[in-house]
Amino acid sequence: MSAPLPPRLGLLATLCVLTTAAGCEPGGRQPAAPAEPPARLTLDTVVVVHSDLLYFVQDVKRGPDGLFVVMKLEPTEVLLLNEAGDLVGTVGRPGEGPGEFQSLLDLDTKGDSILLLDGAMRRVLLFHRESPVATWSLRDLPETPLKIAFGAGGAPVVSVARDSGTGLRNVMQILRDTIEFYRVDDPGTPLETPIKVPGGESFVLRSPSGDIRDGMPAFAAHAQYDLVPTGVVAADARDGRVVSFDWDGRTARTLRPASPPPPVSEAEMDALWERVEARVSRDPGEDYMSRARQSVEVWDGTVPRPFSAAVISDGSETLVGHYVHRWADIVEWSLLDRNGTVGTFTLEEGIRLFSLRNREVLSVGRDSMDVEHLVVLRIVSPPTLP
Repeated sequence: MSAPLPPRLGLLATLCVLTTAAGCEPGGRQPAAPAEPPARLTLDTVVVVHSDLLYFVQDVKRGPDGLFVVMKLEPTEVLLLNEAGDLVGTVGRPGEGPGEFQSLLDLDTKGDSILLLDGAMRRVLLFHRESPVATWSLRDLPETPLKIAFGAGGAPVVSVARDSGTGLRNVMQILRDTIEFYRVDDPGTPLETPIKVPGGESFVLRSPSGDIRDGMPAFAAHAQYDLVPTGVVAADARDGRVVSFDWDGRTARTLRPASPPPPVSEAEMDALWERVEARVSRDPGEDYMSRARQSVEVWDGTVPRPFSAAVISDGSETLVGHYVHRWADIVEWSLLDRNGTVGTFTLEEGIRLFSLRNREVLSVGRDSMDVEHLVVLRIVSPPTLP
């Protein structure tokens, strides 16, 4: 049997029933109609590419003649594969000379041109197919570069995260980096942007010994943005807002407005402490429990839940991955255009999306033996009813 309503709530409920004809709102206004749920989109599998070379894939994009440009972590290499999974060529090689790299962070493609971002050497390499064309040093950048893309007029642009600062004055305060953008031919001058692009969250904590160190708050928001030929598409995981702006630094659009962050669920918080306790049982000598407690206490109350976890865009449309905690079996994505949300779809856990172009999505999946394969997907809208 349901519990009785408190007197005040019972009175309000009675008044609401009695005033249904006029609307249960001040002044007799009718309540706003609920927003229609977004359309459910489907993903068609166009082709699945198998190859013994596909492992530790970090990125994949379409390249020359529609080939797949695949960036791998171990060993560090960039492969050109066709849809049969055959190796057609390689782009660059490990080393320190022209056309060589040590640690790749990102890549971009445009026609027959391929850009590689080498984090260890702090430089950008440009290839025409497999042939090295140019190299730009990024030694003058204020921070380590993160992403690379062909910008306006073809000039490459890189992004960096500027530290929000640390120190005693910031102990137990949520801090957030800012993302800045630089042309590779002028790495000392940040590009003008009409809005601030938020980076990742951190905080300063005290160790049991009294030392201060950087930490990550529980359920932290991370930087989410994509560089596209026309500019930047960015999401704020903390309030759900999605915006885009052009490289001219003057025009900006809101693709999805901000909303109040929801609180972390009790189940998610329980799962967090289960992982913490499992870690402490394996390494009892660490101060991991103290750090975990401070990562929750830094919120000083209700812990907010992030809205999103990833952004992938081709400049015309944008995929935004919804935030899920680590145990989720299903991941939901939204497709946005310049007018707002087009629709949503879901993916099984373990499928990683890397690039979007004209509703073609390049992804990497794993089979039951943890063997990786490329999957070309096509976003399909539901049929329009007459």
